[in-house]
Amino acid sequence: MSLRSLARAVFFTSFLSITVVGMAHAQALRTANGGSSGNDDPKRPVTPADYGKFESLGRSVLSPHGLWLAVEIRRVNEENELRIRRTDRDSVVVVPYGIGARFTNNARWLAYQITVSQKEQEALEKQSKPVQMRLGIMNIATGDTTSVEAVSSFQFSHDGEYIAMGRYPPQGDRDSQGNDLVVRTLDSGEDMNFGNVSQYAWQDEGNLLALVIDAEGEAGNGLQVFEPAEGTLRSLESKRARFTTLTWRDESDDLAVLRIVADSGYEDSTHAVIAWRDLENRNPRRFEFDPAEFDGFPEDTRIVDYRGLRWSEDGRTVFFGIKDHRKKVVEEQADSTETEGEAEEGEEEEPDEEEKKSEEDEEPATVEVWNAKDVDIIPEQKVFAGRDRTENYLSAWHLDDSRFVQLGNELTETSTLVDGEKFAIGMNQTPYERERMFGPHYNDVYRIDVASGDREMLHERVEINYGPSKSGRYYLYFEDDNFWTIDLESGEPTNITESVPTSFVNADRGLTVEQKPPWGMGGWTENDRSVFLYDRYDIWEVRADGSEASRLTRGAEDSVRYRYARLDFDEEFIDTDEPLYLTTYGDWTKKSGYARVRRGQPPEQLVWMDAAVSTVRKADSADTYTFMAQRFDDSPDYFVAGPTLASPRQVTETNPFLADYAWAESELIEYENAWGVPLQAILRYPADYEPGKQYPMIVYIYERLSRGLHSFYVPSERSPYNDAVFTAEGYFVLRPDIVYRDRDPGVSAVAAIEPAVQAAIATGLVDPDRVGLTGHSWGGYQTAFTVTQTDIFSAAVAGAPLTNLFSMYLSVYWNSGGTDARIFEISQGRMEVPFWEDIEAYRRNSPVFHVDKLNTPLLVAHGTEDGAVDFNQGVEYYNAARRANKDFVLLVYNGENHGNRQKPNQLDYHRRIIQWFGHYLKGDPAPQWISEGVSYLEQERAKEEKKTNGR
Repeated sequence: MSLRSLARAVFFTSFLSITVVGMAHAQALRTANGGSSGNDDPKRPVTPADYGKFESLGRSVLSPHGLWLAVEIRRVNEENELRIRRTDRDSVVVVPYGIGARFTNNARWLAYQITVSQKEQEALEKQSKPVQMRLGIMNIATGDTTSVEAVSSFQFSHDGEYIAMGRYPPQGDRDSQGNDLVVRTLDSGEDMNFGNVSQYAWQDEGNLLALVIDAEGEAGNGLQVFEPAEGTLRSLESKRARFTTLTWRDESDDLAVLRIVADSGYEDSTHAVIAWRDLENRNPRRFEFDPAEFDGFPEDTRIVDYRGLRWSEDGRTVFFGIKDHRKKVVEEQADSTETEGEAEEGEEEEPDEEEKKSEEDEEPATVEVWNAKDVDIIPEQKVFAGRDRTENYLSAWHLDDSRFVQLGNELTETSTLVDGEKFAIGMNQTPYERERMFGPHYNDVYRIDVASGDREMLHERVEINYGPSKSGRYYLYFEDDNFWTIDLESGEPTNITESVPTSFVNADRGLTVEQKPPWGMGGWTENDRSVFLYDRYDIWEVRADGSEASRLTRGAEDSVRYRYARLDFDEEFIDTDEPLYLTTYGDWTKKSGYARVRRGQPPEQLVWMDAAVSTVRKADSADTYTFMAQRFDDSPDYFVAGPTLASPRQVTETNPFLADYAWAESELIEYENAWGVPLQAILRYPADYEPGKQYPMIVYIYERLSRGLHSFYVPSERSPYNDAVFTAEGYFVLRPDIVYRDRDPGVSAVAAIEPAVQAAIATGLVDPDRVGLTGHSWGGYQTAFTVTQTDIFSAAVAGAPLTNLFSMYLSVYWNSGGTDARIFEISQGRMEVPFWEDIEAYRRNSPVFHVDKLNTPLLVAHGTEDGAVDFNQGVEYYNAARRANKDFVLLVYNGENHGNRQKPNQLDYHRRIIQWFGHYLKGDPAPQWISEGVSYLEQERAKEEKKTNGR
């Protein structure tokens, strides 16, 4: 039995109990979609005409009692839908264009929004009409569904008895932000209508609904609370002003809001904070903090709304953000005592009226001042201007004694509350500004006392910090290859892993930094007793004071990686008294699944498959679990099971027609790079593979790719490097792993790629004279470099490649605004130093400096607005190849960034890749753009013809 058929047999044996349940339903769907109902017809690979119907899984939500699963299905042709599926039987409701499903907490109702098709959206946009969604409401018990037109947002009450539905604003100019709101009693269907509601929010655990009223002319503005059970509406505040930022305290009936306070002397508004306690009582206690009337509030400072409000857990403090309040600039005209005539000697004459008018009409210059002393260069400042404009300082308002405490300041630029609200953590980067320009980012860490505002430095120069523990007792960071905690009460640091017999350092990433990153952490246990930390394979439970450590798993022995699986993302801590669910992944086998472990016992493997198994979830109020599984030859689906995940039932059936097509399979091959490092690669077979026949092969590269062995690819002409498309076109696809040596990224790539290709050729399945290479961005760089170092490839495609490490080092990563120099020295570039410190290393790894050895036909694609790899990198290589008389084509996509986003460009690039490899690897006739090129005028005429013909 071949490796290929063995892998297939193991997979289907493992999946037998899963897939057999859904076969009747899948068969019915195939027949309904026009697919064959038997196996008599020969299978053929998919073609572009088939791509449109292919599906992928989108957002999913499991009902609290675990009996229903709502899943968004996305299709290549954009005819998307929501499938609402029973988990215990073959019952499904399909909602075309449904999105955003939510169940009530009592599991009696489901609501979802309904969009329109892409064609309808485009038609409405052409008519300048708004696209409005409908709301579907489904009774879970009966299946009855109602539809409500024009609903922009919705929220269920905590008990699931009511739903609030926000309407769309009316068309036309308005000076208010309020819209209609409908509150429906779900059992009776009765509606209560409210007007001019700009914000609304249900109580966290209760049925009070807070409403912000914002009407035309601000008449009747204020804050109201609706009690649907009583049908009563109370006005908490009524004022000709605007209100915002509704904030309930968790599990309480305390509410806070901001009231906008305008001041003609300032450029921007400030806010007053209003809070109420015990709103379920008829006479709740009201508190107000108006900065203009509060002694001790910093002068020329305002309360901002973009930080939001936060209650302390005990309801005694409200936290908000403050920042500088800019005064309006008033132009003052100085009194003149000069009489008409000449000015005194030594004084300039006043400009005449015509000169003044000329100066006033003069347009401001577009200049930007870039100074070499800039810590963050101007492009980066521009990218993060929105963030910088909203910088603010955390502050506390203690309600009972009406006391204000500013927690953040210039020393602690970033301040974050610690759970329990006794302390806040402040971070200060200022001492390390010069270092962060080209190296790691460091911070001094401060402890801030919330009651007094006093601050104390806890630790200097922290690079890798994990922040405060869950209950707020410790601060966790990584330094000197170890995890450390700081006791926030005493301020004492402790190395908690120095005696643990393992390494927590992740050297696999190969970053050229002094402190390599750790593998990570899983979370804190109750009362911050211990923390879960990861080494390469295992989970360690380490006491927060470093007094004890235990290995919970035994992954190192079998090269199986264990990680904590968080079933409830709202969980407050890891409950070690309960069984813990863990993800499992075979580093070399690529098998994956889930295990369960109890403290003091070995892990119990629950699911272990030759597949990619992921996304385990638990129903809120039932022992029902779902997880997803996929393979390259089996599209992703959800399965439902009990706590042991045994005998899982398949509850989705994506791409049921897949069995009607010839589809590729995958296997792993092993090899060593040129330096003897053991590596792996994925080898995907042509969809129409016939034993004994040799096929062309496309090699796709980036860094480590073998982990994607079981990833399913939806065929699409909008994705340029698509394994499902390549294999359907009759190619083997090879995806090798690449590891790196410092200062030799290109050389390292070649050292891994050549042996991987030779290992694939050694199988006898691949035609050695018909092998292509491709990659994008970093993979594009490695492609552009590799083809100057070896002639084993018959053709190559490089998308957005780096080509000249010297000029690239000096460029800007425009999408983030940062410098490429930093990326080159400590990140993916792995060059450690600037080029003037190692000119030979930069030259040795730059494709343009080896263009004379480029003997492989190379297609390069670049967007003119590429904000990651500057467009000129493509131009430099093009000009070098043209001067060296090489077989080279550059595709320039005007207006595109690092990857094509416009559909016509996506289709064009995809099709040209197919043509390029088709010509050089299959011998297809070369289109004109390959053989001769196409003049600018010819290209313009072709575009006009397409427009005229409506294509």
